[in-house]
Amino acid sequence: MKKVAIIGKQQPLYIRERMKSMLEGRGFETDILYMPTRNTADFKNELEGYHAIISAGEEFPKETFEYLKDLELVSRFGVGTNEIDKVAATKEGIAVCNAAGSFSKCVAECALALMLNLIRDFVNCEKDFRKGDWSRFFEGRNARQLSGKTVGLIGFGDISQALAKMLGGFECRLLAYDPFMNEDAAKRLNVTYASMDLLRKESDIISLHLPLNNDTQEMIDKKFLDGLKENVILINTSRGKLINEQDVAEYLKSGKLSAYGADVF
Repeated sequence: MKKVAIIGKQQPLYIRERMKSMLEGRGFETDILYMPTRNTADFKNELEGYHAIISAGEEFPKETFEYLKDLELVSRFGVGTNEIDKVAATKEGIAVCNAAGSFSKCVAECALALMLNLIRDFVNCEKDFRKGDWSRFFEGRNARQLSGKTVGLIGFGDISQALAKMLGGFECRLLAYDPFMNEDAAKRLNVTYASMDLLRKESDIISLHLPLNNDTQEMIDKKFLDGLKENVILINTSRGKLINEQDVAEYLKSGKLSAYGADVF
């Protein structure tokens, strides 16, 4: 009988228990394991003997794959697999898969919420109002709106397409850059393909929807930011390391970048 380990204490217990029940119903011996850290190399002895591991974003370095001789599959409960050394897994004959598209609408809604929050500055308005300061209201600083803005989507996969569909209701002009552009989806969602330079020059809001790899790490740096128009809002619901934090902070302080919204650090 094949043995499956479910790890990832950051996932709600009831979800892990439902996974266990489903797998056992299909004939797999399944255990929920509680691990002290997110690096599987720290508890590789506990994972010995399992044929498959369901991960919630734990790190799988080369050492883990070399040690676990029975392992055949690592399944990522989620989308990102940058924590997994896929080269080492391939060398050891271990398959790696993810749940592509499983969180597309959730992340798209988060990106939309960040846009609305930042363009209206709800958080700071609410703080001021609670102190009795209504100056933002009378100065019209809460009158900025998403409707009619040009939104640039960098990356045009499932999440970006879900966001484009939502933004259609705000009558936004939508631009997208992706080296593997889905032209059919772009046409259906009224999205215009744009070069990176054009997207930077014309977007009021830029939203990142990219994997983290050698080409994208810290791609949002001083050189990229120099090409933006004034008062752009930057949204990142992908990976924190897509941006150079020091450069983004500098442009926020200077005012050239209006705001930065992220659900990642």
